[in-house]
Parts: sequence; structure tokens; C-alpha cells
Amino acid sequence: MNRLAVKIKEARIKAKMSEKDLAKACGQNINYILQIESGKKVINEQIAEQILKILGEKIEFFQDKEEAPKDIVKKPEPKKVIIKEEMKAITPTDQWADALSGVIKAYAVTDENGKAIDSKELSIISKKVDGVQYDKVSFVKLTNSQLPQHRLFINDVITLQSTNEYSSNGIYYIEYGQKKFVRYVEKINNTQVIISTGKNENEIEVGLKAIKIIGKAIKVEHYL
Repeated sequence: MNRLAVKIKEARIKAKMSEKDLAKACGQNINYILQIESGKKVINEQIAEQILKILGEKIEFFQDKEEAPKDIVKKPEPKKVIIKEEMKAITPTDQWADALSGVIKAYAVTDENGKAIDSKELSIISKKVDGVQYDKVSFVKLTNSQLPQHRLFINDVITLQSTNEYSSNGIYYIEYGQKKFVRYVEKINNTQVIISTGKNENEIEVGLKAIKIIGKAIKVEHYL
């Protein structure tokens, strides 16, 4: 368990907050806090500082002190009487909850029909995820293996950049004939495209305006 994980747990106990209370204050689920305190999730000092502020602590209290040079002999200081005050639980403000949710964001993972079946927690860096504006990212999990020629298989999770326009040949999440699915889209001319799974027998030539483009694939995660 790392030093920050230990200190966050100690500060939470000192503030008389449960893992559930702290998770709610941070705008996260309880598993997020449990993973931090167990050391399974490594967080940076920026996130740690925000959590500690919610608990009424400051991160500098937990930074290692520099060792005094060995050749300097310090005179013993008189003992000080320290009176410990009971730390009261602090109710976090909406501002802190918003600040934490701006660092870690939970995204829904849907099937090809648009039904949420899972979720992903991702860090937002400079308002972007995987180089794409954070509010233009979505995720679809394949529920069939109709695209093996494009190395896309069942249970793979595709990262999509939201768009309603065709840009170039590639894998798109589209709606056609009142159905949603992931297909390879190839432009024939300015008005016609071919949508396919990669197999010649599954090719369909349609008008570009006949399909509704929801997003274009920019990344795929393969799961065994």
C-alpha cells in the first residue's frame, strides 16, 4: 500500500467518514475509494490533494520532510504540550464534487442497440480522452463477430468519436433501416457508399443520405 493511500484512509477515519460517505462526497462510487485505499488504484498528487481537502487535510502534511545535514547538531527543543482537537466531519460542497468529476469521468458502454451494459472510468487530461474532446467520446461493445476481416470480434470495445458526417473510409457506428450497428463504410462517389462487414456477400450499396452516422471508430480494445 502506498503512502498516499494510507494517509487518505487515516484522514477519512479521522474525519469519521465511511468509504461510502467519501465516495459520495467525491462524486464517485465506493469501489473507487476502496481501490485507492487498498493501493490497487494509483492516483496522482492532484487528485489526492482534492480528496484530502474534502477530508479537511492538506497534502503538505504528508510530504516527506528533508533530513537535516548530519554535521549540524541541533539543540533539543523544549517539549510542547499538544492538545488534540476532535476533527469534525466536513460536508463537501458541490464545487469540490464538480472538481473531482472533472478529473475522473464515468462513461457508459453500450451494445450496438444503444443499451448500456457496462461502464468505464477515464481520466480527462486537458479536456480530452484519447486525444478527443471528452464530450465527443462514446463506447460500443460488440455483441457479435460479424467483422472478423477487420479484426473486430465479439466483446471488443470500440472507442468512437461522435460525428454525424462521413470523413473517410473506415469503421463507423451507423443507423440504417431503423437498426444500429458497426460497419465498414466505403465511399463510391459523392452520393453513394458501400456498407459491409468485410465479406463481399454482405456488401450493401446505399445513398449516403440513407444512413445516419453516429460516430467513427478511433480505437478498439480486444478482450480474450
